[in-house]
Amino acid sequence: MIYIFLFAAIIFLIGGHWLVYNFFIQSFSVSRRRTKNILRLVFWFLPIGFIFFSFLVHWQEILLTKTLYFIFSLWLGVLINFLLVIGAAWLITGAGEAFGKKISPFATGIAVLALVLLFSGYGVFNALSPAVKRITVSLDNLPENWQGKTIVQISDLHLGEILGKNFLEQVVGKVNSLNPEMVVITGDLFDGMDGDLDSFVDPLNGFKAPVYYVTGNHEIYLGTERVLSVLRKTKINVLDDKIAEIEGLQIIGVSYPELGQKKDLESVKSNYNPEEPSILLYHAPVDVFSSQANGNNSHKDIYLSPKTDFTGTKEFGIDLQLSGHTHAGQIFPFNLITKLIYHGYDYGLHQDGDFTLYTTSGTGVWGPTMRTGSRGEIVLITLE
Repeated sequence: MIYIFLFAAIIFLIGGHWLVYNFFIQSFSVSRRRTKNILRLVFWFLPIGFIFFSFLVHWQEILLTKTLYFIFSLWLGVLINFLLVIGAAWLITGAGEAFGKKISPFATGIAVLALVLLFSGYGVFNALSPAVKRITVSLDNLPENWQGKTIVQISDLHLGEILGKNFLEQVVGKVNSLNPEMVVITGDLFDGMDGDLDSFVDPLNGFKAPVYYVTGNHEIYLGTERVLSVLRKTKINVLDDKIAEIEGLQIIGVSYPELGQKKDLESVKSNYNPEEPSILLYHAPVDVFSSQANGNNSHKDIYLSPKTDFTGTKEFGIDLQLSGHTHAGQIFPFNLITKLIYHGYDYGLHQDGDFTLYTTSGTGVWGPTMRTGSRGEIVLITLE
């Protein structure tokens, strides 16, 4: 699977840059050999630069390497936008020619550049300014002391080389302004890259409400023990296949499976009280209990065959599951792909009888600092 992904990524990078290069040559009638050679060098260096600075920023984490890594990773999002807009331009010019109206290649080139810049700028704004999403969820047997109280869910912050301390402080400030009873973090708090993780300790201690956390797949890439060693310096409560009972409300945290691991949820099942309302924190919007029962709940299977019927979770008696992971596609048209993979459960509020699922689009970003397929969000959940 990994080899197929790598092959597809290489084809995309080579083919995508070749298409954009040829579009520039044709639209702006570039004929001088020197100019063509310069453009060729630029379009070869862009994908190579991303790979190079991805490694370099691990080795030397300074302002220059972080800035260049940000620029080259952002370019990948811009490249996707170029390919989409160029494709649309070809359709429009083709339709125009079919009706006997020729559109100037130069005018097309200028229009494509303008649209890509505007669309990419919109995506960067979305990525750096998560909005507050407000939802209301009904839970059976909810104690009176929890009626009307609020919980904040944040997920997929991907703190690291690009989204750093300032971004986290912005998120903590927004969360505190909502005055929730508790905060839950449903995985991928950190990105799968190196960096000074200790710099996040003070901001993470800035949450006014109690915080409960489960791991995601990127903590595994980074090293789960390394992440937990940082979180031990904070007030965050790590729920590693554990249940926290808070004044009649059960918060169940199931950690993301390590590479090659199959989950054993017997400890969760033995401590679960079906008479009390429950909230399950699990990074991916999948049926973790059904998968575990079938022996398929492993890191690999969540990607290759995510189970989204939630039969096992509903039979177990979970009232509300909070998940993330998908970023709701993050960059268009990948939001269409995540919707297909997760059978429509990739984003939003879904209710089936007494069971409710909310999948957030996430608070931060992964890869390009851009969101054109979804908006980053901080979820304010009112219980009733």
